[in-house]
Amino acid sequence: MSQTNFGDGSKGVSEGGYPWLEIECSRCTTKRDVDLAALRHPPSTCVHDLASRLRCAKCAKAGRRPPATLLQLSQRARHPDPEA
Repeated sequence: MSQTNFGDGSKGVSEGGYPWLEIECSRCTTKRDVDLAALRHPPSTCVHDLASRLRCAKCAKAGRRPPATLLQLSQRARHPDPEA
C-alpha cells in the first residue's frame, strides 16, 4: 500500500478533494477537524506523519500532551471548532 502525500496546502490538498483531517485525542476522545491548508509543512509530508504531530488543545490546558489519532480525511469539516 502506498503512502498518501498531500501537496503544498493549496495545490495537492485541493486537487485531492480532501482538505480536512479528522483526528481524535487518544486520552479524552475529543474529535476535531483540522484544515490541512492552514498547517505549515514540507510538501513531502505524509498525512499520517502530520496527524501524529497534532495534539489535543483541551488536554494541553490540563498539562497533558497525548497524541492525536487519525480518523479520516474529509471534504468538509464535520465537528464544530470547540475554541470558536
